[in-house]
Amino acid sequence: MKPLPAMGANLHMAVARRRELQGALGALPAGQRQAILLLKLWRLSLREAALESGMSIAALKVASHRAVKALRAMLGKRM
Repeated sequence: MKPLPAMGANLHMAVARRRELQGALGALPAGQRQAILLLKLWRLSLREAALESGMSIAALKVASHRAVKALRAMLGKRM
């Protein structure tokens, strides 16, 4: 059975966007990447992320803000 063209196109677009996001994440400095992964992907609280990373809560907030700003610049407003 053939997939519907719209489904195939959506899947292709989703895979392309995921690769683009992975590339952008890889381009971030390590601290910013770690902050985004802990806070956004793993959904840890600031306290949990601070314990996991060894960074202060303030440093995590700054790194996360800078990472989001950098990702928006790299990926555009699609985020």
